[in-house]
Amino acid sequence: MRKRAGSSAISCSISRPDIMMHCPICRALLNGADTCRRCRAELRQVQDVERRGRELADAAMHLLALGNTAAANRLLRRARIVHATPELRLLLAMATTAARSSGEV
Repeated sequence: MRKRAGSSAISCSISRPDIMMHCPICRALLNGADTCRRCRAELRQVQDVERRGRELADAAMHLLALGNTAAANRLLRRARIVHATPELRLLLAMATTAARSSGEV
């Protein structure tokens, strides 16, 4: 989170790059490759799962913007199963709180 100079607006981003940055096995930098240069792990399926989790989270954020917190919560729970990140867990907690306060859950 950061605060702009001369502004009271606080901005926070939960977006991640579209590509996996590091090998989940040995942590080597991948540079967009789907096979790790260090440990030779084949990461195509892992990258597809990560991408699917981001797509679910993006769809959930769209639903939240439209005010549909119940459907957004369902998508966020699915996204958490396939690709849990601290940002996603925070967004799910916020969406769940919003749904409870509006009586949707």
